[in-house]
Amino acid sequence: MYIFDHKKRIMRLQESLKAAGTGAAIVILPSNIRYLTGFWGYAARAEYYEPRRLTCVVIPKNGRPLLVVPKIERTFAQAAVAGLDLRIEHHCEVTIEGERKDAWGIVRDFIVENGLQNEPVSVEKADLTNRAYAALVDGLEGIRLVESDREVERHRSVKDATEVEVHRASGHLAARMFDVEVEAIKEGGHREYEVAMKGWAHTVKACAACIDSETPNHDHVDSPIGMSAQLLTSGSRLNRAHGTASTKMIEPNDIVAIDFCRVPFLLGFRTGFGRIVAQRPLSSTEQDINAAVRKSYDAALDMCRPGAVASDINQVVTDTLVDAGLGPYIVHSCGRTFGVETEMKLAEGVGGSLKADMIVSIEPSVYMDGYQSRIESTFRITDGAPELLTPIHEGVVQL
Repeated sequence: MYIFDHKKRIMRLQESLKAAGTGAAIVILPSNIRYLTGFWGYAARAEYYEPRRLTCVVIPKNGRPLLVVPKIERTFAQAAVAGLDLRIEHHCEVTIEGERKDAWGIVRDFIVENGLQNEPVSVEKADLTNRAYAALVDGLEGIRLVESDREVERHRSVKDATEVEVHRASGHLAARMFDVEVEAIKEGGHREYEVAMKGWAHTVKACAACIDSETPNHDHVDSPIGMSAQLLTSGSRLNRAHGTASTKMIEPNDIVAIDFCRVPFLLGFRTGFGRIVAQRPLSSTEQDINAAVRKSYDAALDMCRPGAVASDINQVVTDTLVDAGLGPYIVHSCGRTFGVETEMKLAEGVGGSLKADMIVSIEPSVYMDGYQSRIESTFRITDGAPELLTPIHEGVVQL
């Protein structure tokens, strides 16, 4: 069964707060709220960072945390955090007698009630818009706010045994979804979105079956349906790194790029996965491009060990592709660490080292007019060789 120990996660953060001399943490980033409490809802939308529909969890250094949600999310929040010793307060976006509208006022009252008004309170300032942060400062006037040290993200980045199992299951779901879409391409006569829908229909059913068999889900909190579009391009669209599956007909000789990096799989966990499907023989130039991409992929994979500096891995990929003359066609960095969302892009992990049980994608890619070459796979970092979580041939699939 996939059961996450949210109580343990909260206690771990509280120990970190005490060690840092911080009175409380205001957690607003949706993936961090979910990690700590299990509540998700529509919180990924930007308006849930701002007072009208503010969603946040306040973790005091001692005692019972507070989850603040808009009234529209109250019943879902109650179901999502059932069994967790968590106080829930809601605010209302319309004026109703007896209802509070001042979301940050609820937070302020909680801080004062816990005697923490004279202690530093951390907040994820870097993740907020200027307007959202200004509203926070105004609502918490007199409270000493300090920048979050990203402790929750560090906790999230190293997976526990349950999270590893969910990632393994998600990797296998991605592999099977890819197989379904390749079969649709073989059939012919499909538009890009039709191929994507065939794969997605299969995956939603598989996720639903897994939720029913492997999670408690007594209150039907978890949905098998994700909220992101699949990236799928072909032919003339191959130069679009973020080309979502369109109405374009996939022609018999098209190269097709399939990318699942924005597709949430089981329980919303993301998996980095991408492959190229060729319906025609590749030219010698295309084969040379693929060889350079594979060389950079192998070089990055050789570095994926505990202690490796994340930004160094990205740099090796970039240097290898640039040396092959492919610099003009690089449009994004090499990879990232994964969970329910991206935790760290390898290019931004300067000084950040990999640790065992991190989940990492490696994705050297080049995009050009009429051709695309990329390999994206997801791995678990171990004390030995990294564990491949997306078990599909690591190269072009030739039909």
